Amino acid sequence: MKKLSTKEIESHLSLLKGWKGINNTLLIKYKLSSFMEVMSFANLVSDRSEKLDHHPKIIIDYDTIVFELTTHSEGGITSLDIQLANFIHETYNELFITEQ
Repeated sequence: MKKLSTKEIESHLSLLKGWKGINNTLLIKYKLSSFMEVMSFANLVSDRSEKLDHHPKIIIDYDTIVFELTTHSEGGITSLDIQLANFIHETYNELFITEQ
């Protein structure tokens, strides 16, 4: 697994609304309506993380969840981080974004 270039990361981030690339890490923060929603979301992400054998840093504070993704063995962002970010992004949109 190789570290992605800045240009590759920027290309992926253009499709991942709300995500930021900071210090070789992909970062997103979501505010949900309850602790139980946050925990359910965290559990879905942890299940996918186990399947990918790629584990994010997850910070939970009542109704807020933060995901930080990086590949420590490569010293930066790899395709595994992009895969997991896409899953998180799609899952959030499917579960928590309602059409107006």
